[in-house]
Amino acid sequence: MNIDIRKVAVIAAATVLVVVAGYVVYNRLPFVKVSKAIGAGNQYRQEADYEAAIDSYTKAIQIDSHSVTAYSNLAGAYLSLDDSESAKKTLYDGWQNTGNAGLLNNYHTVILNESVATINAGAADMATAQDILSVLRDNSSNADAIALLDAAYDRIFEDAYSYNTDALFRSNSVTYAAEGGSSTFSYEDYCVFVNDLLEIYSAAPSEELKAVVLKYAVPGVSSFTMNYENAIGYLAILDRVEQAVGTNDEITSFRACITNAQEVQAIFADIFQQLDVGNVDELRDFVVSEQYLNLRNIFLNKVETPQENTTYVAISREAIILNNNDGKWSYRFLNFEENPATSGVITLWANYFEDGGIQRNSISYEPKSVDGNYYPHTKYSVTYLNSYVTSGKSTKVAKMNYRLETSIITEDGEETETVVSDWGGSDESTMDIDTIESRIRA
Repeated sequence: MNIDIRKVAVIAAATVLVVVAGYVVYNRLPFVKVSKAIGAGNQYRQEADYEAAIDSYTKAIQIDSHSVTAYSNLAGAYLSLDDSESAKKTLYDGWQNTGNAGLLNNYHTVILNESVATINAGAADMATAQDILSVLRDNSSNADAIALLDAAYDRIFEDAYSYNTDALFRSNSVTYAAEGGSSTFSYEDYCVFVNDLLEIYSAAPSEELKAVVLKYAVPGVSSFTMNYENAIGYLAILDRVEQAVGTNDEITSFRACITNAQEVQAIFADIFQQLDVGNVDELRDFVVSEQYLNLRNIFLNKVETPQENTTYVAISREAIILNNNDGKWSYRFLNFEENPATSGVITLWANYFEDGGIQRNSISYEPKSVDGNYYPHTKYSVTYLNSYVTSGKSTKVAKMNYRLETSIITEDGEETETVVSDWGGSDESTMDIDTIESRIRA
């Protein structure tokens, strides 16, 4: 049998070409390129060359945006460089592109680990709580997130907002950073946070999450200021909380503060309107009115009330300070020194002072500053009392009458005082404080 050597050589050469071409095609297949890129990235990671590893894993994702392994390993490389932001973005993008639950779980783990580190460093604030809440938005039954949000409550408020009563809800980050404060947080953002927490609870109710809702329903700082209008608006938040999860003693006392503030504002609303237009003489009728005396007697007789019981009780319209004492809340309105931009402050006097067995009724009023300047600072004090007044030329007559004292203090500390006895009465007379003191000495 004759064999054609040339034909055999051609066939052999063709076979080699087919094998080589198959190898080239195989290496150009996407899954092979992805596998090689990932393998190279893994080798770089073993060598601690994380930048090169990131380049390799990124190349793998560019070839196949559905490679779960590439996303996971890329995130790991970023974490090796302490770049948690890039790691989170990688994992979240990977979850969105692949739908892989493991990537989402890893994304949540990074967030929670960051939050734990922040809390342990004493740097937690409401942004930390928002980060934890973001995990619950994706997975409302994440037990680790619920437990961490619960544990973070005390640390967040103590570490971030206890340095100034205005840091929470009435913040000026520039001002308070100078005081060593770490954070500020707005009323509006807190309402959004609590409402989001309620939505998450509604989607997946549990006893553990219920306890968290009840905690965050009332801020965990021991003393803070709320604008009055915000405090009234917060009643709607408390309504939602109570409808969803019920209430507790702390929430009840917090609500009582706001409700009581509303009642007090109602008592003073009309007189504030009169004083705003300069009708100081309206204080005569108000200081002897039943509603004023009923409130005065609450403080005079030390009756328990959410409003803090002091001898001189400031009433203003801009804001209230809420104070937590062993889980029970009380409040007071800001005085003039605490809020020089006030539109005016009335001070209720709750001091025992009798003339011939008759209790005096007293009140004072500080009008708003002129052009935003505290000085000169004016204060009107009105007292209804039983005292001697001069009738006619020199006759002293004892009778119930009104006394108006006006004090004006300048920035350099000088004070001018005048007293009007039997103010608005038939025997009205005016003296300055020097005349009064000279008569007392005489």
